[in-house]
Amino acid sequence: WVSAQKQGLHTATMFWPGSEAAIHGVRPDHWLPYDGDMPYDARVDKVLSWLDLPAAQRPQLLTLYFEAVDTAGHYYGPDAPQTNAAIGQVDAALARLVAGLKQRGLYDRIDLIVVADHGMAQTPPDQRIFLDDLIVPGHATVVSTGAISGIIPAPGHEAEVANALLRPHPHMQCWKKSDIPAHLHYGHSARVPPLFCLAQTGGLITSNTRSMLHHGKPIWGEHGFDNDDPAMRALFLAHGPDFRQHLVVPEFPNVDVYPLMTHLLHIVPERNDGDYRQVEEMLVPAAR
Repeated sequence: WVSAQKQGLHTATMFWPGSEAAIHGVRPDHWLPYDGDMPYDARVDKVLSWLDLPAAQRPQLLTLYFEAVDTAGHYYGPDAPQTNAAIGQVDAALARLVAGLKQRGLYDRIDLIVVADHGMAQTPPDQRIFLDDLIVPGHATVVSTGAISGIIPAPGHEAEVANALLRPHPHMQCWKKSDIPAHLHYGHSARVPPLFCLAQTGGLITSNTRSMLHHGKPIWGEHGFDNDDPAMRALFLAHGPDFRQHLVVPEFPNVDVYPLMTHLLHIVPERNDGDYRQVEEMLVPAAR
């Protein structure tokens, strides 16, 4: 929405991640502070109300976020009945959105994209990796834990910490920042620590002093594992006048959604990692 807003379009977002931050001073025209307790029906109705605004104020880009499947996946695991129930909850919310669009005569006039940002894998407790069993406490700073971990050795302990982490480990592999595999698309930023560890899918990197919890509850599902693992793949569905019908496309990186959307909005994309050429075949010829 920042790209669209800066180029003169009206935008609105309902709890999409990052929507509470002013990015380079830019916010969408319509947004609300995140409230996880706001019912999904109310979220959908708010989005539909923005579409009821006068034409001069009506958003050309709207985003809508539902967190139920992600939350249930963390709390109960991806295959749990509670996660299936969360899928049903989101499905009902999308049905309400579609019904509202049809009532307004918009369903066949707008492009609707449904996308997830990641998959989810089961995380059994016997696949925990405890960093303080590998590194002497105080000899390194652990920046992050979970599916991945970044570690900064303390001065004078660089070789010791690197040797401890870079040797083979069950359920985990570590690299120097400069050696992170290219397919992970990670390691070029100055914010990435000198040592990086990735858990095998289903493992969790932690310590004996850190509780592996998600909002105070044990973690039974996690994401952020190797992006080549099919368990990490995400959903993408699209419908509208610019999309071909009944088409199943090969998998593509999620970052390609951004140039796809800027193309559909007829705006100039910011510098990004996506590739429009990977997704243009899903559009009807007139929209390419």
